[in-house]
Amino acid sequence: MKLMKKKKSINENQVIRKKRKLNKKAVIALIVMVIAIVGIGIWFIERNIIAHQPKISVPEENQTEPAENQFDPKLEEIKKLYEENNDLVGWLTIEGTIVDYPVMFTKGEDYYLRKDFYKKYSTGGSLFIDKFFSMEPRDINLLIHGHNMSNGTMFHTLLEYQDEAYYKEHKKIVFYTLEGREEYEVIAVFLSKVYNVNDKVFKYYKYYGDQSESGYNNYIENIKKLSLYNIDLTATYPEKLLTLSTCQYSLGNNDGRMVVVAKQVA
Repeated sequence: MKLMKKKKSINENQVIRKKRKLNKKAVIALIVMVIAIVGIGIWFIERNIIAHQPKISVPEENQTEPAENQFDPKLEEIKKLYEENNDLVGWLTIEGTIVDYPVMFTKGEDYYLRKDFYKKYSTGGSLFIDKFFSMEPRDINLLIHGHNMSNGTMFHTLLEYQDEAYYKEHKKIVFYTLEGREEYEVIAVFLSKVYNVNDKVFKYYKYYGDQSESGYNNYIENIKKLSLYNIDLTATYPEKLLTLSTCQYSLGNNDGRMVVVAKQVA
C-alpha cells in the first residue's frame, strides 16, 4: 500500500510539473503575442506619419535649380504654408533621400518634438530648430533635430552617413528659408551624446548665440576631430552652418546622437 501511495504521489508531482511547464509556455506565448501586436501597431502608426507632413508639389518642368533672381515655385509653396502655420522657418531637403520636410521653430520650447506641421500629435514629430537657438537675429549655426524613425522617415537617413560611400553620394543639402534657397555641403559626420551638465567635454549642441570668430573656429576644430572619416572641405568664418542631429543607439546609449554638419556653399 505504501508503495502504491508513493507511486501515486510521484505521478501527481509529474502532472503538476507538466502543468507548470505548460502554464509557463502559455505565459511566454502570450507575452510574445502582446509584444508582436504592440510592435505592429507602432509600425503602422510610424508608417503613416509622413501623411501628416505637407508635401510641396512642383511641376517637373520647374524642378531644375532656379537661376539667380529667377522665380522659384518651391519658395512660393513654402510661403503659402507659412500662412497656415507661422512656426514654419524653412524647408530641408537632402537630395536623393526621403528627407524633404518643413522645419519648425518655437523659441524656448521643443513644441514640435511630438507634433506635426498641423500641430497634431505625432510620434515622428517634425524637424525643428533647437529651442535655445535664434532666428532673429539668425545664429551662424542652426541645430535641427529630427527623430530616428524605424520606418525610415524623418532623420533616420542620417544614420547612413556612417558609411563614407553614402556621404560621397549625398553631400548636398538644400535649406529653404522664407527669403530664399540656400545650398549646403557636408563637412563633418560624427557620433556623440547628450552629456551630463558637469562633463568637461565638447558639446556640439551648446554652440549657439556665439557669433565670434574664435567660437566658430573652436566648433569647426572639434567637429572635424570627431568626424568618422576625413572630409577635405571645411568652413571659414562667417559661413553659415547647419547641424543635423538624431538619436543613435548602436552603442547601447539612449543619449547617443548621430550628427551631420554642413556649411553654406551657395
